[in-house]
This record gives sequence, C-alpha cells and structure tokens, in this order.
Amino acid sequence: MLKIIDSRRNNMARIPFNVSAKTARLIGRENVSNLEGALIELIKNTYDADAKKCVVYYESSTDRLFIIDNGTGMNKDVIINNWMTIGNSTKKESVYTKSGRVNTGEKGIGRFALDRISEKCRMLTVSKEERFEWLVNWENFDSSEMITDTYADLNDISENIPEFLSDLNNQFLLNMLKIDFTGTGTCFVLENLRDQWNDAVIERVKSSLQKLLPPMENNAFQLFFFLKDTTEKDARILPDLLNEYDYKLHFEVDNLGECTIQIHRNEFFFGAQFEKIMKKAEFSEDDREYFNDKLIIKSGSVYDFLPGVGDEVNIGPFSGDIYFYKLVLQSDNQEKYFYKNFITKRSNFKELSGIKIYRDDFLVRPYGIYGTTGYDWLDLSTRKAESPAAVSSKSGSWRVQANQICGQIRISRLNDNLPDKSSREGIVETKEFKLFRELVVNFIEKLEEDRQYVIRKLDKLYRSTAKGEQALKIAKEELNKYKEEGEKKQNNTYNESDSEKKQSYENFHKAISYQEERIQDLQEEMGLLRTLATTGIVVNTYIHEIKALTTQLNVGVKEAYACLAEDNDIISAEEELKKLRVLKDKFNSWFKVTIDAVEMDKRKRKKENIGNIIQKSIGKWKSVQNNKIDYIYIEKEEIEIRCFPFDFETIVSNLVTNSSTIFKNHKVEKPTIKIEIGRNDDKFYIKYSDNGPGLCTAFKKEPQKILKYGVTDRRNANGEVIGTGMGLWIVDSIIQNYKGHIDLKKNIEEESGFFMDLFFEGREN
Repeated sequence: MLKIIDSRRNNMARIPFNVSAKTARLIGRENVSNLEGALIELIKNTYDADAKKCVVYYESSTDRLFIIDNGTGMNKDVIINNWMTIGNSTKKESVYTKSGRVNTGEKGIGRFALDRISEKCRMLTVSKEERFEWLVNWENFDSSEMITDTYADLNDISENIPEFLSDLNNQFLLNMLKIDFTGTGTCFVLENLRDQWNDAVIERVKSSLQKLLPPMENNAFQLFFFLKDTTEKDARILPDLLNEYDYKLHFEVDNLGECTIQIHRNEFFFGAQFEKIMKKAEFSEDDREYFNDKLIIKSGSVYDFLPGVGDEVNIGPFSGDIYFYKLVLQSDNQEKYFYKNFITKRSNFKELSGIKIYRDDFLVRPYGIYGTTGYDWLDLSTRKAESPAAVSSKSGSWRVQANQICGQIRISRLNDNLPDKSSREGIVETKEFKLFRELVVNFIEKLEEDRQYVIRKLDKLYRSTAKGEQALKIAKEELNKYKEEGEKKQNNTYNESDSEKKQSYENFHKAISYQEERIQDLQEEMGLLRTLATTGIVVNTYIHEIKALTTQLNVGVKEAYACLAEDNDIISAEEELKKLRVLKDKFNSWFKVTIDAVEMDKRKRKKENIGNIIQKSIGKWKSVQNNKIDYIYIEKEEIEIRCFPFDFETIVSNLVTNSSTIFKNHKVEKPTIKIEIGRNDDKFYIKYSDNGPGLCTAFKKEPQKILKYGVTDRRNANGEVIGTGMGLWIVDSIIQNYKGHIDLKKNIEEESGFFMDLFFEGREN
C-alpha cells in the first residue's frame, strides 16, 4: 500500500496560489470601514516616515484631496519591493524609525486605504537620491483577473513638492510648502473621491483629526487641515485639552506588571473654613495635604488590582490620564460639599468625553469616540446601572458615568500583548485585552472610592448641622417639655386654651410617630430585600447542584413511566419512584436554606436567641452539603436581643456560601467552618472563620475592600468575573443597622484561612 502511495507522489505537481485582483478591494476599500479610518492610516504612514509636518487639504473647486508630508520619501527600490508588494513593509525590519520613533504600522496593507478614499491616485515621492511620480487607478483591480495583471505607472520627475503642487488654490498653504516642504517628502493627489465632501463630512473629518493625536506638549509631529481660505494658524490641528477638572487619575503599568496610580483631588475649596471642616468632618492629617494638591499615590502588582486572577498576567507596559468632570453644578450641593465653581463650563465636553487609546501617539479607533459603539468600551454605563447609588450614599458604591470622564491611555507597538486588528479598527479581543480593560476600570474605582470618601464625610457634617435634623430634634424636645409641664400642673382649672394646646401636642406627636413608624417599615422592607438578595446569591452559587437534582428527578419519572407504558411493570415503576424519595429530602433541604428565610414570622423585630438562630442555620446547611463540611460552634455567652431573625440567617448564609465556594474551587481537605458567639464589654460578637486558603493578593493588605458593593474575586474558567460582589456587602449593611462594625485585621496577620469578627449592639428587652 505504501509503495502505491509513493508512486503516486512521484507524479504530483507543485502548484502555486494565485491572488485575485479583488484582494486589493478586500484589504482596502472593504477593510477600512470609513473615510476617517482611511485618512488616519495614511497620516500614520507620514509619521512613520519621520515627517515633522503633515497636511490634509481638500480643494472644493476641483474636488481633490491632498495628503502631504515632509518625511524621508521613498526611493525606487522601496516603491517596487515594499510599496507595491502586499503585506511587505520596511517597518518589519525595524521597530524604530531613523529618528527613533516607534513605527505605528507593520502589516504592509495601510497604503490600500487610498482605495477607500478615491478611484485615482497620483503620488510624488522625493527621497535624498531620487524623485518619482506614481499613478494608479484602483478601478483596474475590478476588471483584472489576477493581481499580477494590474499595473501602476512609475515615472522619473524633476519637480519638488512645492513645484508639483503649484496650482493649488490656497496661497497660505503654498507659502507654507515653499518654506517647510522643499526637501524630502511625499504627496498624494486623490481624484474621483468616493465620498461627497459636504460641510457635514468636512466637520466630521476635522473632529476626527482633533482626536487623532493625544494631548502633548512637544511639537515633534504637527498636523494641518486646510480648506480653500484656511490660514496656516487656523489649519493647525490641536488636541482639545481639559484644563479644569474635579479629579485627575494618572496610572502607569510596566512590563513586569508593577502598577502606580496617582489621584489629584481638585473638586473642593474650603477657604477660611478649612481648619474648622478638617476637624468637624474628622478628616485625617493626610487628607489635609491631599486637599492642598498633594497626590494620593497607590502602588502594587497587577494581582493587587485584579482580584482572583491566578494565571500569569502580561498586559504592560501602558500609561494613562483620566479626568472626572461634573457636568452640572447644583447650588445647594455646592454649599453642602464645598465644590469649586469653575469659571468655564465646557459646552463641548460631550465630544471630549470618553477614554481614548493611543498607540505610539496615534488614536486607535473606535475607543472613546462619541457616537460610536466603542465610546463606552469600559462598560461604565452598565456599572452605573448595576450600582446607581448617589455619591453621598452611606452603603452603596458610587459609579462614574461614561459621559463624566475623558482621558487617554497610551500603549506602544512594543507592547505585543495588545495587538491591533488587521482592519485597524480596535485591538484584538484576547484574554489580555479583557484583563487590560478590567484593570483600567479598577484604577477608575480608586478615584470613585476617594471621591465618595470625601463626600460621605462632608454629607455627615452637613446633616449634623442641617435645619431639618435640628428642627426635628427641637420639636421633640419642645413636645417632651410641654408634656412634662402639663403633668406638673395640679390645679383643676381647664379652659379652651388648654384644650387647643393639648390638641396641638397630640397632632405633633402623631406626626412624629408616623415618621418614625415609616422609617421602621422601610428598615423592615430593606431587611427583606437583603434576604431575598441572599437567596438569589445562594441559588446562583449552587445552581449546578440544583439542576442536577431536577435532572435526576426528570430521569426517574421517565423511567417509571416507561415501565408502566411499555411493559406494564408496576413493581419496577414503584422501585424507580422509591429512588426519588431521596431527592425529595434534598429538595426540602434547599427550600429550608432559601425559602424558609423569608417566612412571615421572621420579618418582625422580636426578642430572639442569636445562638439558636445560628445553630438552626448550620443544621440546614449541613443537610444541603451532605455533611461534607465540619462545623464548630462555640457559645461563650448567650445572646438574646430584639432583632429581625432573617438578618442573622442572612449573615450565616452569605458567609457559608463564600466559604463553600472557596473550599470547592481550591479542593480544601477537611473543610471546616468555626463560629463563636459571645459578649465583649458593651458589644456582642460573632467570630467566623474557615480553613480555606484565605483572601487573594488583591485583598490581603486591605481586607476591608471585600465589604464594598460589587467587589468580588470569583471568576470562571476563562478568567471572567462572575461573582455578584453583594454577599459581604449585605453582611456589613446588616451589622451597621445594629450599630456595629466588622473587623478583618486577622486576615492580614494570618497566612491562610478567612477571619471575620462581627461586633454589634442590641436591645435585650
């Protein structure tokens, strides 16, 4: 058999691949989606040619477009072997240009962006050695079969760029060319334009060019956009800068994954009240300096900023600057929070907003471009919808909106962990890019946390002196005073005036009682919602186990039905149904953990034994977990207080759910949970711990982070965040309602295991 195959191979012919002429359209006109993208590709080529100046000029009288640069130009060898060869580029040979710039391209297809702009192209290129005119009609690619049947014309020429373009209608541009473009460079004259260059298109192109270059101080590369009567000064494209901002975030990530972030508080001005506010709002000594322009600096590895990431992370180097800016300044909030009143409010912030990405000083579309699908590429709007809390919220996490921030992130071609798509429209959606996106969002979260920290303190200060709070306090004092005076009155005189006063007292008393009852009802409702949320977390965490039970139930019923329908075998059918009794017990266990928590009897505040509540909860969880987890319960002192029973069931369920997930994911041998309750001076306590691996690197130094809404380290097999970040936030909210706090310091001290000490108060009668 092998001999037959070998003999056949001797007769085989080697045949080459052919490339259709339509390939040019695929990598040009159809690959570059719009006019702005095509222009950007060609402008990037001028940058790679070490040009100091690049001009884009649209001449309406002739409907021609010119792209001119004073770069190095091309000689005949480069034109034939690189410019005319698809996929070949001189930039592959060296990452850097002769002047030391990092080449922005390397794929060797950017020149086909010319086909997207026009049908015909005339190029003049001037190098130190030679001058050539190159002409092509892109429509020829549609009529030819093979790309090798399509030709461009190449002619020697004696003119330089100003002479070649002497018929231009803009005298300001001609004067500029005579001064700055007499040496080497390249010029494209594009005719039979594919787009109609009306006012709307021109404005769109100009807006796109303004975003093309990042805000920077050097003038190493200048870009101009001329129309018929535009002067050189007006033609200069300058990035739109934000000089006034409320907060600024600067960050840097090196190639080893070390991160540094700097936060500048610029939103508040206390004036002569500075010392008074620092003291009354209980700001720290560090805060004093931060309010006086000292930068808040945080540093660590990417693992400190990416909770739960286990694999090696390679996404650097990159850096960025992000600015937060309030769009509306309400007068009452300005008084309450001491906001600065910036003189100029930006009417064009909408266009400026968005986080843009620049690779080697050139915009990567469509990230951060208003009106495109990539505008909110960080999904900030989704975060805001999931956590809509106000910045002054006591427990919820404030999230910035996409239209409230602007900025830029700078990466380089040297960072090959984040490669461009071949279409030049974005970065390849690799695992690294997803982690890059998550890391940037987590940097933004540091800004959000600091702003909310300040606002919460100022809000607390305002409320302590607010007229409404004071009025309620005074009203209660006056009512009590009036009541006491009335009771002391011992004479028997009773007149109409006394009757009116009594009626007024009763009315005020009813009003205040009504408000207090309303607050009580809202607290009960909030407790119920926390319990329902916990039920959702439990079900979501154990959905696979619950699905497995329903699958077994379904299979068992089908087997019993088949025994009856096909064989009329009643005995076998009964045996199958008996097997399902075990499933019934398992379902009952799940119902006790979930549904029982919201029983009507547990929604009212009453005197309860906390130890009994916890032990009953442990019993339910043991049944669900088939006793695979050991529980150690220690009661140092009995606790009986007035409480909502479902509050403490919710605490146990959230903590046990977290530990169970950790035990399973890390395959912990002999998993154990320990719960101790007792009293410490004027506070009751619940001490919870497990023998898991402990907190991940991101939380080890600052364990209090885990109590914030939306914070989680749970990830799926693809490294994507899947946790809700609600469980421990709910636990913290409950403890705060009982005038308590949570201590997590032991997690810093211990190498392994998770530790949470919950301290709280409660009325004993």
